[in-house]
Amino acid sequence: MKKLLSGLVTMLVFVLVASTASASSNTVVNLKSEVEKEYTIKSFDYLAVDGKVVDSKTIVNNKSNSNDIKVTMVLPKKNKNGDWLAYGFTSRESLQAFIEKDKQRLQNNVEIMGSGTCCTDFYEYKNKGGQYIYWRDGFKNLPSSWNDRISSLSTASPSASYSTTLWEHTSYQGYGRGVFFRHSDWWGKTANLAWDWNNEASAIEIN
Repeated sequence: MKKLLSGLVTMLVFVLVASTASASSNTVVNLKSEVEKEYTIKSFDYLAVDGKVVDSKTIVNNKSNSNDIKVTMVLPKKNKNGDWLAYGFTSRESLQAFIEKDKQRLQNNVEIMGSGTCCTDFYEYKNKGGQYIYWRDGFKNLPSSWNDRISSLSTASPSASYSTTLWEHTSYQGYGRGVFFRHSDWWGKTANLAWDWNNEASAIEIN
């Protein structure tokens, strides 16, 4: 009788542990899904181009209306349709001019976050999956092993550097389009790249 009761108790404990593990696993999956939903970039709603306000309704992920936009700065907010709010720049030079002004504006507003992290990490899969590379400062044409391979990134801290830009082409090919992440906006978040940026980057730049 004692053996039977002992066996029943052991089985009950096993069932409870298995149920708890299953619930915990489901919670992790659900939380992961929420993170993916929150930070996966699918389309852009442009609020300004070269610092000038635009009618964003005519420039929501519409290539025919945004051919002049070469670099997209993604803000970590969405409109009611789920498009990520963004600023557009018609050239790398106009982006650099914005960066210089914005650095001065943010200089006294960026909180030093401990030792932070020095570098932006670039991953081959969404949600920081697979292999990764990191970069601390300046411009780099990606080696052939990483060309057209980046699917997600997590930025350096704003106390370490200001921004991360992905470029469609190498500097030898004229850079092409760019997508730009300001570290004070994206620090602590993982950005999954939009469909038209997934596995498209050939160069990276940290300012």
